[in-house]
Amino acid sequence: MRASVIVITRNRANSISETLEALSKLDYPDFEVLVVDSSDEAEKGPTEKLVAQFGARYIFEPRRGQALARNTAIPLTTGEVIAFTDDDCIPAKDWLARKVQSYSDPAVYACTGRVVKHNEGDASQLFEEVAGQDLGGERRIFTREDIRFGIGFLLSNVLKVFAKHMKSGAPVPWCLGHGSSMSFRREAFRQNGGFDERYGWGRPLGGCEDIEILYRTLKSNHAVIYEPAAVVRHKHRFTTDEVFKTRYIYSYGGAGFMRQNQQDALMVFSFYGRLLQLLIKSAQYKVLGKKDLAKSFNSDLRGFMDGWASYRKFARESRSQPSDQPRKL
Repeated sequence: MRASVIVITRNRANSISETLEALSKLDYPDFEVLVVDSSDEAEKGPTEKLVAQFGARYIFEPRRGQALARNTAIPLTTGEVIAFTDDDCIPAKDWLARKVQSYSDPAVYACTGRVVKHNEGDASQLFEEVAGQDLGGERRIFTREDIRFGIGFLLSNVLKVFAKHMKSGAPVPWCLGHGSSMSFRREAFRQNGGFDERYGWGRPLGGCEDIEILYRTLKSNHAVIYEPAAVVRHKHRFTTDEVFKTRYIYSYGGAGFMRQNQQDALMVFSFYGRLLQLLIKSAQYKVLGKKDLAKSFNSDLRGFMDGWASYRKFARESRSQPSDQPRKL
């Protein structure tokens, strides 16, 4: 089964070389690599040179947005499986092979992988504590039943509003995986459309484009697998202030995503549960004098409220505009 790997990048010529080197050493026999670059002019040349050096395909996309950049590359791929990673990640040698194995089951339309930290440091530790992407070592299969809201779902998740960072214990869809290690059948894009270009850093609704498309995959009655054996190492490049900014952006996009899907009882529960959690944790860590954690959850809360307000404004303005839904690719 042929595979395609898409890497999106912006102004990171000094980082993407490690990603490309790791991809060049993958042990999978039949794959291609495409790099979508949205860099400024000064960074464009060095990035293009690196991509050519590693025999990958270079695509320049001047418009900003992660979802938009991925959608630019998808129609240019030739693989039956399309995988994604980021320019600050280092995939393991068997990363792609582990992912492709999951598609032997025709019900599986998406496969995510484990994201572990690559480097150490105070800011890196804080990021792992409040926003770490490592979802653990248990392989899990998710189906549409996992997003069916009922008493059982409510009872098993209601106390999680008191948790700090739930990771693999979070309710679906928040535990499905991350954009830095995900893959899809080509058929998924034909049936359900590409990434929603309203999401992604630099777009109106902020982050959450990865969760949105994974949730949409489950709603279309196809399975998503979390495969922990498919590992990428994430190079944390954050200062403490950047951790707070990242949490703001994640919450901003998450609030918009939940409001977009407010017709689903699951999303109504998630929205108010998350709001309550942020209020509790912000107050708790302020009282306990844990300044970094208090600032982190306060950034989350501000992002959540701003994302909610922004989505309401965006939705009002969109009613008078043509439909802007994910396009078939």
